[in-house]
Amino acid sequence: MPFVRAMLRNDYSKDGSQFSVTELLGPPQRTYLKRDNKEIRSTYSMFAAFIGTSMHATFERDTVESEGEIAERRVHANVCGADVSGQIDLYCNNTIYDYKTVRSPKSKIESKHYDQVCCNGYLAELNGFEVEQVAVIYIDITWQYSRSVLDSSYPQDPWRIFLMPYDREHAITILNKAIPEHLTALAGNPRDCTSEEQWQKPTVYAITKQGATRASKLCDSYAEAQELLKPGQIIETRPGARTFCGTPQNSMCALAYCCPQFKRESNISPSTPDF
Repeated sequence: MPFVRAMLRNDYSKDGSQFSVTELLGPPQRTYLKRDNKEIRSTYSMFAAFIGTSMHATFERDTVESEGEIAERRVHANVCGADVSGQIDLYCNNTIYDYKTVRSPKSKIESKHYDQVCCNGYLAELNGFEVEQVAVIYIDITWQYSRSVLDSSYPQDPWRIFLMPYDREHAITILNKAIPEHLTALAGNPRDCTSEEQWQKPTVYAITKQGATRASKLCDSYAEAQELLKPGQIIETRPGARTFCGTPQNSMCALAYCCPQFKRESNISPSTPDF
């Protein structure tokens, strides 16, 4: 069935490179686990990949090469003794663009996306491209036309384009730190994923009215919440969570099933074959 095949398709390729920029910006532990294990993608990750692939294919179709636009070009360079590749979503007017589908409005470029597009810019520069700026184009797939009509504070378009200066030294610093870590991981000595890499959200204490779901105030400590509590309000503890790692039953990481850190922190026996 076309729908099923489209969801199961995974055309991502590093084009024979040892590392991709995307991989280097992720945890070294995932690089290590991918060495000997197959990724098991969740329904969510398959759907997200389908949306992203469809978007890139559409934009590539409407690229006009006669106007100096270059789309979906993978570039390679030797950095710190490793063959590194990066995908240029679009290059035009000395600018490297990256497309991102998101599920909430963006008011600025996320730091991880700026890191990625700068690193891709650096690889492009090593391949003869002149790079002066980088940009991220966010497409919000949850955008609602009706809300844009009724609420003037709601984004009036489903996309936002953020243009930033290209920072060559920033890209070099990132790659010089990441590549040795990933080489060490491939050699069998990965470090644990950090809380940031696990998308760790801290426990917060919400002040709400009895029966309400929306908090009037979120506090970092219970003591702070007690000080601000007013008559008729209650304090609701909202436990922190590792959003990317999730739980044994719901993890966004396609390698959680074979990750020793995930099993250790989830109190799963090392002998447990699966979830």
